[in-house]
Amino acid sequence: MKKGTLITITGLLAIGLLFSVNFAQAQTIGRQAPGSLDPTFGTGGTVTTTFGGVSVSPLTAIEQSNGNIAVVTGLGNGVPNEEDFALVRYTSSGTLIGVTRAAFFTDGINSPSALAVQSNGDIVVVGTASTAIDQPQDIAIARFTPSGQLDTTFGSAGLVTTQIPANRLYTTGLPSVSAVIAQPNGQILVGGFVGSCCKHSPGATVLVRYNSDGSLDTTFGTAGIVMVPSAVTDPAALAELSNGSYLAVGDDASGDIGLVVEFSSTGVLQSTVMPGTVVAATQSGSGTVLFQPNGDYIVAETVSAGRNKSDAEVFRFLETGVLDSSFSSPKFTFGGNSQTEPQAIALQANGQIVVGGITNAHGTPVTGGLARLDSNGELDTTFASGGLVSQEVVSGLLIQTDGKIVAIGNNGNLALARYFAN
Repeated sequence: MKKGTLITITGLLAIGLLFSVNFAQAQTIGRQAPGSLDPTFGTGGTVTTTFGGVSVSPLTAIEQSNGNIAVVTGLGNGVPNEEDFALVRYTSSGTLIGVTRAAFFTDGINSPSALAVQSNGDIVVVGTASTAIDQPQDIAIARFTPSGQLDTTFGSAGLVTTQIPANRLYTTGLPSVSAVIAQPNGQILVGGFVGSCCKHSPGATVLVRYNSDGSLDTTFGTAGIVMVPSAVTDPAALAELSNGSYLAVGDDASGDIGLVVEFSSTGVLQSTVMPGTVVAATQSGSGTVLFQPNGDYIVAETVSAGRNKSDAEVFRFLETGVLDSSFSSPKFTFGGNSQTEPQAIALQANGQIVVGGITNAHGTPVTGGLARLDSNGELDTTFASGGLVSQEVVSGLLIQTDGKIVAIGNNGNLALARYFAN
């Protein structure tokens, strides 16, 4: 039976030093060198929250208008393969305020994958929900008020689920959800992908548009849903243009990065991409593709560095999908391990780019780190050690209004670390 659950948890705070920073200046109390930990946050710049040993799958975080930090994560139930959406809120100094959980199916798999913030401060979290492994998945949306409660004016007690309609070309049981934007008019656009049903049939890019109350916008596509054969696989970023059109960025069928396509305001795939003014875009710090204010977009990618080796590299594309040759990013690794994979990219107000991710080598624990690039793509050598910070796993990033950088990750628990930017 489908239903929503709301549990507010207090008293779960366990603050400790989880992140291991491998350079001396990051531990120098009072020193505000770029890339050093902020000692006013948690304990020595880090906060760890435990949840009784259940699994934690952090996504990213946003800063609220009052300075509080809200983290979105998947949170287990202590039973294998069971998970809920969770919103974990902290004060600006890292003190836990509380946790709100949301489940679309009782004892099911409710997995968040993207978030957006609406103009009134409401937090929209999207993902998928199913009753069990290998069962049909719904697109799932939970909307939280700024105080962290489920918004009862949205859908059914703050929750909305959507089944992708049957189509002979696609398997509709297991859609993925990869991006969301909150439009200025209050509508919500969700992007995802449905895999192919047959060897010679394509998968489909899926866009779903909702009204501000959670109902499907029937003026968009077919009853609110657009399905286009393999326009882009798993769109990693979405943007709305001032003319009402949408841009979706992802990989093409061969896996090449940076493909951009344009949809009209009613969901019709366009033959070309026309430049325009971006009025809404995917949340900074969530995912590896990010739109800049001018419409150009940045992609952080894993690139081969030889046998069993990989580096991270960042590329910038013009709004029309042309690679920007004036942007020159070196390949880099977090911590010097042989395999690096970027997980999140965020944009500072001055145009600098922060990348977070994971790194490991054969037989070693998975760790992670940060890199900061100048606006032209070069590593910022004034940041930490040659532009790089080594720490634990990073799954999301938050650039606060004061410029400080919050890295979100886990090492069995939910962990945050805050760094000075300048």
